[in-house]
Amino acid sequence: MPNVPHIDFIGIGAPKCGTTWLSAQLEAHPQIGFAPDKEVYYFADTIPRRIAGQELHCFGRGVAWYHKQFPAVAGAIKCRGEFCPAYLYSEEAATRIAAYRPDIKLLVCLRPPVEMIYSWYWYGRNAVIASLPESFEKMMENPFLRDLGCFARHLKPYLDRFPAKNILVVQFDVIRRDPDRVRQAVYEFLGVAGDFRPQAEAGKNPARAPRFPILQSGAQRLYAGISAIPGVGKLLKSPAIAKTLQDTYHLLNTKARKYEPLAPKERLKWEAYYAADQEELSGLLRNVQVID
Repeated sequence: MPNVPHIDFIGIGAPKCGTTWLSAQLEAHPQIGFAPDKEVYYFADTIPRRIAGQELHCFGRGVAWYHKQFPAVAGAIKCRGEFCPAYLYSEEAATRIAAYRPDIKLLVCLRPPVEMIYSWYWYGRNAVIASLPESFEKMMENPFLRDLGCFARHLKPYLDRFPAKNILVVQFDVIRRDPDRVRQAVYEFLGVAGDFRPQAEAGKNPARAPRFPILQSGAQRLYAGISAIPGVGKLLKSPAIAKTLQDTYHLLNTKARKYEPLAPKERLKWEAYYAADQEELSGLLRNVQVID
């Protein structure tokens, strides 16, 4: 698109790996024009929406629409971007991003896959668009959901399409251990002042549970019913309206919750499942900058 600066970076995943914290650091920097909603879902939609067949299809709105989701390049702003963990799980998104800007910078957050998938399950239990099974064990019977922790498999399309120097991987554990080092390294990777410090630490996405489970199931049925009405369904697929409805629901019917740790036997079982993918990941990241 002529005379309109392209977006400079995209965070592509993975969920429950510190992406909310990192997004808060990006949004706080005065030289970064971060998407106000963090996740634009232009190149691919959310995992729950893809499961439910309720995609917003933002890509069809065109690149001009995409650019409007970001602050204008003005004043101190030197670069712009978003952080959308759903992109990691779409090879089509990798292809689309490469076509959009082959020299774009990519941010990736990772953690041990069993920790990630277990945390994601408990966070996603409160979804309205698509329900997760009533137990973690049941969810892991679904191949697509189970393999959200196969980071090598999902990163490979990006590593095949983008130069290694344009990819920065951040390990979740180092965010907890040394957030200042992570913040500075990410800022420098993006070419903005590395010594900036936000006034307040922010950005944590705890697991949540419905205050009233019956209201959750009712909201799911209502959303599905209204979505099927001609005209109304299209309106609900407006990203702004979809986000407003989601935020309103979470305000009214969710609460933070703690969950029981995964049983040691189950943890060992799933660590063994992901072991081969983790070994492959080590090889894939050999030439990529990793903060660990």
